[in-house]
Amino acid sequence: MNIAALLFVLAAATVDLDVVTVPLSNPVRLVFAQGARGEVKRDGAVTKVTIEIDRIAAPSTLGPALNTYVVWAITPEGIIDNLGELELKGAKGQLTATTRLAQFGLLITAEPHYMVDRPSSAVVHRSQSPETDPRRRMMSVEVGAYDYSQLKPAPAAAQNAVVQARAAVQVAQAAGADRLAPAEFRNAQAALGALEELVNRAAPLDILWPTANEVIGRAQWAATAARSKR
Repeated sequence: MNIAALLFVLAAATVDLDVVTVPLSNPVRLVFAQGARGEVKRDGAVTKVTIEIDRIAAPSTLGPALNTYVVWAITPEGIIDNLGELELKGAKGQLTATTRLAQFGLLITAEPHYMVDRPSSAVVHRSQSPETDPRRRMMSVEVGAYDYSQLKPAPAAAQNAVVQARAAVQVAQAAGADRLAPAEFRNAQAALGALEELVNRAAPLDILWPTANEVIGRAQWAATAARSKR
């Protein structure tokens, strides 16, 4: 994606996705742009989604407070399913996930942490079909429900999970959780304190990750509780 196109996407309130209807028998190949490819396959009541990207920039290039990529399945009815975090290995990205949805468009966005519940406006890939496909069906999806522009970059850490945890607490505070959901916010802060102590002790990733995951979950819960009270 070139800079002009990226700025357009970031400024837009909506993006257009092509809807994929997954049959019960054969897998369907997904069309993206610029070296990204994917496949969806229905297995009973579950759809398996596979995405591979040959070259993708670090999420922080799209915004200083953006630390990871999240893949979304979004239905024409507006159901939004966070399929999970795109796994990055160098400049490559991949994801294998499942959803119970059978008709949806796919979106990949840069986010402050992987448990967010709405896509940001930092869109890097979206499902697209050839314009000549007579079965093509498009839908418009709102992005950028939450404003992350005021977030400060989380302090650097060797492990991205720690950076995401620090950012998650910032997101909760920006949502007003310290005022509107104080108990939930205190729980997130306490979990972050425990994580920072582990970081200071140079704990290995298998120790850091569960605590970072707890911080992100508690912070997201606090942010959700705060937003529900506005």
